[in-house]
Amino acid sequence: MKHLLIVIVMILVWLNGFIWLGKQVDPSTKYRNQVEYKYARYCAGCHGNSGEGNGRIGRFKKLDPANLTDNNLWDMHDDAQLLESIREGKNDMPAFHYYLSNKEQQELLEYIKVTFRP
Repeated sequence: MKHLLIVIVMILVWLNGFIWLGKQVDPSTKYRNQVEYKYARYCAGCHGNSGEGNGRIGRFKKLDPANLTDNNLWDMHDDAQLLESIREGKNDMPAFHYYLSNKEQQELLEYIKVTFRP
């Protein structure tokens, strides 16, 4: 019986440690706000942290994601077209209406414009 109690206490200590560790490595805690976190989660893999289209997934899959810092992108597309690309996808870009609400998509576009538009 004493050994069983020791095993149970050890399991509880391990579980507590895993819960603590999970809170420490939560990626959402290193971003200033939710929209920055969503860009990092859904966009930066292809478009890159700097928005230049050089993300690790894009390079690995040999994709050609848009350079969000390029004036030509902003001159050739209005907000409605860019939102449509986010919502429905375009070429190799997946559709994000499955993951993001309309409001979140709009917030993400505003974040991209403020952060990367020249």
